[in-house]
This record gives sequence, C-alpha cells and structure tokens, in this order.
Amino acid sequence: MCCEGQASNDGSDRLEESGTSRPFDGSATGWLLSQAVRALNTADKEGEAAYGRSVEVLRRCSKDLVDIVRAIFRQTQNGDSSLRWNLLFVVGDVGDESAVDFLVGTALTALPEVREGLGCETDRDMEILVSTMAIHALGSVAKRHPNTVEGVLKVVSARPAKQLLVEAVKVAVDLGLRERAQHILPREDHWIFDLRRAHTQELFANPEREDGKERGFTPPKSGALYTAPGVVPCVERRK
Repeated sequence: MCCEGQASNDGSDRLEESGTSRPFDGSATGWLLSQAVRALNTADKEGEAAYGRSVEVLRRCSKDLVDIVRAIFRQTQNGDSSLRWNLLFVVGDVGDESAVDFLVGTALTALPEVREGLGCETDRDMEILVSTMAIHALGSVAKRHPNTVEGVLKVVSARPAKQLLVEAVKVAVDLGLRERAQHILPREDHWIFDLRRAHTQELFANPEREDGKERGFTPPKSGALYTAPGVVPCVERRK
C-alpha cells in the first residue's frame, strides 16, 4: 500500500479549505496519519500493532506528510496542544530529512509569556509540552537519519527556555553529541550535562509501612508520625 495524490491538484493545501472539523481529509496520507494518531491513543496490543502498521506504510509514502502536519498546525494555531503533540510523535517515528526544518521551527516557537496566579497547565505549559515533543521527534528522526543531527544542535545553540534546553541537551547526549553540545553552550549551562535521569521505579514510594509494630495502635500525641510522603498537586511559580 502507498499514498497517492497531493493535497490538491493545483499544488495548494486542501487541508486549509476543508476546515478544522476534518483536518485529515486532504489526501490518503492525511487519512493514514489520522489512523496513526487514533492507534497511538489506543491502550491495548491491537492499537500498538495498528500504530506500527501505520508507521510502516507512512514511511514508504510520506512525501507530503510534513506539509499536511504543517497545515493542521496552522489550522489549530496555538490550540489543541494534545493533537499537535500526537502529530509530532508520529512525525518523529515517520519523518526523514524533510521534517527537520519543521521540527526545529516548532521546537523554537516563541512561548507565551509567564502569567502568575493561573495555577498549572497554562498556555505556556501546554506549548512547552509541544515544543518538547518536537525536540524528541528530532532525536527520533536523527537516530534513523544520522545526517540530520545538526537539527538537534541548532536547537541547543538557540538556547531556548531552560526546560527545552535541558531536553535538547538530553537528546544530543543520547545521539553521541555530548562534546559538540558542550562546546556550543557557555560554561554557565554545563550543569545540564550533570543531571541524572531517574528510572520510573525510583519515583514511587514504597506503599508497605513498617512502623506499625513499634507504635501499635497508639495515636500520635503531636506532629505527623507516619512515613508516607506528602503530595502537593500544584505549585505555583515564584517570581
């Protein structure tokens, strides 16, 4: 199976004409892309297999993939961060050299200003997630196409917001570009290279309490005598 046909016969982008309600209808590639996104969000083995098949086909006929994704991004503007995140994930698994400029541009898109007092999941937070996915998509493309590693280094050299710079450095190190990235960044940013990655298992507290025998059923007289960690669901930024 392969994708045939462009977004429109005259070279224009049919996706922009179709409206935001059906953003994948412009071509066969668009339809396949929609299947990949749907499968990506299906949490079972069948969905995993369907995603793998979609990626396999898209890699063979992804000539207009980036154009379609770019058109959907223009339709959504800064909205629907979840859809854009999913699209970037697919581009990371499917894209080739032609995807690099788009991914670099997305990674370096200007972020909304910091606005205090809005709690978690502000527009800025959502756009950081999208840009982070673009950076990791660049890493995925570079692993399959080593000649595209300069895209990752371009993001590093731009020194975006700290959250994004950390992710770009992590990807660069994974690609074996540690020395080049260190040479690009000023010494004041070299602390990033010393960050340790924790495994998921390290982030969970042991649910088994071992302090019951010592205290029996005697209630605490003062203070908290339990050992379980406290959790703060949302911490606002400090100025």
